[in-house]
Amino acid sequence: MAAINRIAQRWDLWIIILLGLYFIGRLLYFAFTVGPGVPPDEMTHIGIIRLYADTLFGIDNSAASLRYGLVTHVPYLYYFLMGKIAALLGSSDYIVLRMVNIGLALAFLVVAYRLSLLMLKSRLMRVLFFVMLTNTLMFSFLSASVNYDNLANLLALCAIYFLVRYLSSSEHPDSARPADLLLFLISTMLGLLTKGTFLMLAPVLAAVWLLSRRQMLRADLQRLVQEIRLGGGYIRSLSVVMLLCVVANLSLYGANLVQYNRVVPGCAQVLTHEKCMENRIYARNWIISQYRLGRLSYMEAWRATELIRHPGDIAHAKRLLNNVRQYQMTRPEDLNVLDYMHLVWNQAMKPSIFGIQAHRSMLRSPNELWAYGLVCFAALLLMVRTLRFDGSDRLWLGMAGILFGYYFFLVGYYNYTGYLQHHALLLGVQGRYLFHLLVPAYLLMAEFLLRPFPKWGQITVAVAVAGLFIMGDFPYYLSHVTEAWGTAVG
Repeated sequence: MAAINRIAQRWDLWIIILLGLYFIGRLLYFAFTVGPGVPPDEMTHIGIIRLYADTLFGIDNSAASLRYGLVTHVPYLYYFLMGKIAALLGSSDYIVLRMVNIGLALAFLVVAYRLSLLMLKSRLMRVLFFVMLTNTLMFSFLSASVNYDNLANLLALCAIYFLVRYLSSSEHPDSARPADLLLFLISTMLGLLTKGTFLMLAPVLAAVWLLSRRQMLRADLQRLVQEIRLGGGYIRSLSVVMLLCVVANLSLYGANLVQYNRVVPGCAQVLTHEKCMENRIYARNWIISQYRLGRLSYMEAWRATELIRHPGDIAHAKRLLNNVRQYQMTRPEDLNVLDYMHLVWNQAMKPSIFGIQAHRSMLRSPNELWAYGLVCFAALLLMVRTLRFDGSDRLWLGMAGILFGYYFFLVGYYNYTGYLQHHALLLGVQGRYLFHLLVPAYLLMAEFLLRPFPKWGQITVAVAVAGLFIMGDFPYYLSHVTEAWGTAVG
């Protein structure tokens, strides 16, 4: 009886464990049934990993690497680690590499659960959060593929977890733990070595940290220095890792600034144009730019797209050509930044978060997405109405600041700047680029969808939202998948 009571008291943990097992089981299904190269850029990632597996340290641009684009002067940590693991295992087969990425997904779930314990006080909220996290179709699909997003997402989550732990421990002025601050900075800098989108996330994380501790920043740094000087081996080891991360980032981004006057140089700044044209993305973008600048006619550009290696990019290039041509013929007024951000969310982000955008896609129609839109809008509205500004919700304010700050930086600045240049609304816009902050988004939704309601209302909302997410993930995939998904995409 006592054992039954203990199980009943931890019902939320058992549900979360079952959800985690269900999630990992689905990832294994995807890994073994989806053809190689179907997930986003998978063959490019595998190709670079194999180059790293054959070397002790770094790699150089060579005839073997040209098809993958620039492989120097860019973030490299994922490829380096996966290459060493592949060499250790003696195999770089795509199934083996997918298994390693599923391991990253499992680590992601563990950190997400630990963060939910810090942020969510209600068991029902934690269960709802885990249902949403483990039943988002594109996230599930991506987690079972070979993709540097998996490590980048894990490092982004670690950075947020250690930042929250550091800020929550500082509710009493002298209780902030220097080790958590070091782990936050280390995770952020490792993320910068993994994927370029961290260049937009890192300033947002730093701003939230500095604003949250602005009155005690000097004391925090003094305590950190004192802890390193007088502390034990753990804190000193972290300080050494921190120093190595600083050196690695300076050797990458600092050297790029000095040599190329850019944090991340373009391919043509490092290699010749002819060599860069071996890469499908560079070739696609160059053809579009030449047509837009009037250096190629429409038919010349159309024929040039046939030189692109990947069939999906050929089709994409032709769609972009038609977009630019339509713009040049009609000259519509450019969208303002807020209208653009709203349009991108509805037309690109939602379909490719709750569907699949890859080299074979399973995008959701507006009729299939209205319920998700309603849930997201309701969460936003309830958050605005119930968020407290008396200091009790300062962690939630920080979480919201990270989420919306990154979205504005990514879509409102980076994507919008590109839109004003090439006039293709959705070029480079994919929902998976928001997965760095998938956990903060779902934590906010779980908290504020349930907070305003009494117990019976919370249960009703949680069951409805959980049902939507569960049915919209694996059952939706199984009802729409075809045999083509099991064949390779070159």
